[in-house]
Amino acid sequence: MLRDNRDKLLKIAVQGEIVPPATSGYRAQWDGQPKMGLGMGGIKYNLKVGDSCFGWASGDHVEPGVTIRGKEKKRPSDCALAHLACIGNEAVMVDGEAKGAKGVFTGRHAGSDDMVHFTQEDLEKLAIGDKVQVKAYGVGLKLLDYPDIRVNKTSPRLLDSLGIEEVDEKLVVPVVKEVPSLLMGSGIGFSAMTEPVDYDIQTTDPKAIKKYGLETLLLGDIVALRDQLCINGRGYYKGSLTVGVIIHGSSDYSGHGPGVNPILSTKDGRLDVKMVERANIADYFNLK
Repeated sequence: MLRDNRDKLLKIAVQGEIVPPATSGYRAQWDGQPKMGLGMGGIKYNLKVGDSCFGWASGDHVEPGVTIRGKEKKRPSDCALAHLACIGNEAVMVDGEAKGAKGVFTGRHAGSDDMVHFTQEDLEKLAIGDKVQVKAYGVGLKLLDYPDIRVNKTSPRLLDSLGIEEVDEKLVVPVVKEVPSLLMGSGIGFSAMTEPVDYDIQTTDPKAIKKYGLETLLLGDIVALRDQLCINGRGYYKGSLTVGVIIHGSSDYSGHGPGVNPILSTKDGRLDVKMVERANIADYFNLK
């Protein structure tokens, strides 16, 4: 069993509000063609964790489930929700027709958006403006025997679900893809903090998508990012390794693609991965 400090973690309430879908009119894609991107913000009735990152009509940066934002400060990325909520945390509706309904926090999209999964039955009762409270639990989580591995945005529930093994004094995490450093784009250099910011696997090169098998990526997949270090910010570091969760879908805008929340990262070689056919938080958390 991995030793950690979960018995010392604070569990604290943070809150967000369901926001309208984002609309920005037509923008030029990487190839210069216009597109009205759809899929950020709002309540998605037919897009959930476990669904494909690709193929949604006019879809761009699609966010599964329900998108919420902190409101206590002018910038959502400065709010407690953005910094403290961790993947796998319990969420609950605190007002509206669905008051009392429970869900799961599934990730944070850089800038404005945090995502929560609710059942289909509860989705039908939700409305724009309803408030969601999250039991934030995971900030400060450390692996006591692996202090060189930075843990980020990870609840104890997620950590326990990853199927981590200890092999030759390394932690081995099951993942569905290994992504080369050269494909990492938007989000690198964005901030010195790791908690409130994701970053994107660039999927604007069809040949690269095919070469690395990225067309099969699903929302919620666990992936490895080679030579990417996410200890304080995100960037290239030869020999480092980051494990992350896919939290939003692909993009046709230059430098963008499926978003990753880093959850484990090290530069010292004590983290490794093994390829498996399926590793997804939809299964880990039984998200139907």
